Amino acid sequence: MAWENVASLGIAVAAFLVSVASARYSKASADSSKRSADAAERQAAAAEAAVPPPPPPVDWTVVRRGEASFLLRNVGSEPALDVEVDTVNGRLFPVEPGSLAVPELPPNQAIGFWIFTADQLPDIYEIRVRWRGSGDWTTLPLP
Repeated sequence: MAWENVASLGIAVAAFLVSVASARYSKASADSSKRSADAAERQAAAAEAAVPPPPPPVDWTVVRRGEASFLLRNVGSEPALDVEVDTVNGRLFPVEPGSLAVPELPPNQAIGFWIFTADQLPDIYEIRVRWRGSGDWTTLPLP
């Protein structure tokens, strides 16, 4: 019977050693999986950062056309509705007959305006515009 006990002990030790080796292999595999998941997250974050954000629905740029002539252009992705340009106490005038208020300004379309300048008046460095959904006046620098 002693040999049976020794054989059982040998089998138990062998099973223990196999179990320890399996645990080490599982830990190494789990560590490798975690590194792979971390790398995938970094790649996904880099890919998201590389994609430019979509343009805002309504955004503006002012382009100088001459010494006192400008264009206010909608560079957003949607039409601007009920657009109104502040006349700065009567110093801004539309290029075409009408007013500096338009019911709709589609993307990439512009409103032309002149700025009345005189030596006795302070210079104008910005204009104000508002439209449906903007809430309050938005200030834009003149180029």
